[in-house]
Amino acid sequence: MSQALYVHVPFCRSICFYCDFCHVGYNKQVVDAWLSALAKQLKQTNIEAAKIDTIYLGGGTPNCLDADQLELLLQLLRPYSQHVKEYTIEINAEAMDESKYQLLKKYGINRVSIGLEATDGNMLKLLNRKASFEDVKECIYSFIAVGIDNISVDLLYSLPFQTTADFMRDIDLTVSLPIKHVSIYALTIEENTFFGRQGFKPQDDETEADMYLQAIAKLEAAGFKQYEISNFAKEGYQSLHNLHYWHFDDFYGIGPGASGKLDHRLYDNVKDVKAYIQDPLKQDFICFKDKEEEMFEHIMMNLRLIDGIDATAFKERYDVDIFDHYHDVIDQLKEKNLLKQEGNYLRCTKEGFPLLNTILTYFL
Repeated sequence: MSQALYVHVPFCRSICFYCDFCHVGYNKQVVDAWLSALAKQLKQTNIEAAKIDTIYLGGGTPNCLDADQLELLLQLLRPYSQHVKEYTIEINAEAMDESKYQLLKKYGINRVSIGLEATDGNMLKLLNRKASFEDVKECIYSFIAVGIDNISVDLLYSLPFQTTADFMRDIDLTVSLPIKHVSIYALTIEENTFFGRQGFKPQDDETEADMYLQAIAKLEAAGFKQYEISNFAKEGYQSLHNLHYWHFDDFYGIGPGASGKLDHRLYDNVKDVKAYIQDPLKQDFICFKDKEEEMFEHIMMNLRLIDGIDATAFKERYDVDIFDHYHDVIDQLKEKNLLKQEGNYLRCTKEGFPLLNTILTYFL
């Protein structure tokens, strides 16, 4: 079975006010030490390179590394990239230059995920985002010029002071770009972020739901088909890497704060960057307490997909017929028009999709 490799690059030149991912400010000496630790973790992790079919460099801001550091990172990953179908890097437009476009092309990057988040200058300033919409647009054309045209853009909604009309304008401007994929995420505010400390709040539930439903309609009308709760793609451009997560496949997590799943166990790497540099092999393993818990996690991930749960694959993995095992729950949710069975697939209805958290409580 093919597998995925995720590498977390925790460095940023500036910190977004909503971000709760593992991140620290860029420091050349710390990055150099992190690269050494990363090399050690890669060497000590039993990764079967021939099975890796997707690599994803996330962050943080992977392209905030200087050109030499970025090339060293890509060299470290080269042994694992020989058979990949999809090789993604997350980038911020303001941290790109001509040398980096050429580097990414040279080392086989064939997909880029760009953090746009919003198109209005005042909203970007509120978020502490540095690249304007025009900067992102220019960046996209620069990637296309070097032959990387599988480009995804991220947007946020339910932001403080944002109206539904504001978000619809973001969608309209985004779909005007020559891109293949769009991800939309509702803002969640964590206590340890700038927004959390300042007491900012997302929009109320009704406004947030309205933004989401109107965005789906606009994106689909523009040719971006929804295939997961937050993700929309032109035909043939679904994120293969993220599909590994949603199909509940095994994957490797490398770098501070990265998570992985292998042999029916989840693991988290140490989140503190200094602690990771001291011991990049330190991990917390999370074993499922029983098969029921593992099956629930599988259901939770699969139901995020428009396709839903493949009952045949589920039975092959757990030797359990999902329709028999969860008969009562499925019947209740069918009666409420939240789930439907189509052939050998169990999936959310159009009405049920936005209520996935409610659906999952039935399976608990």
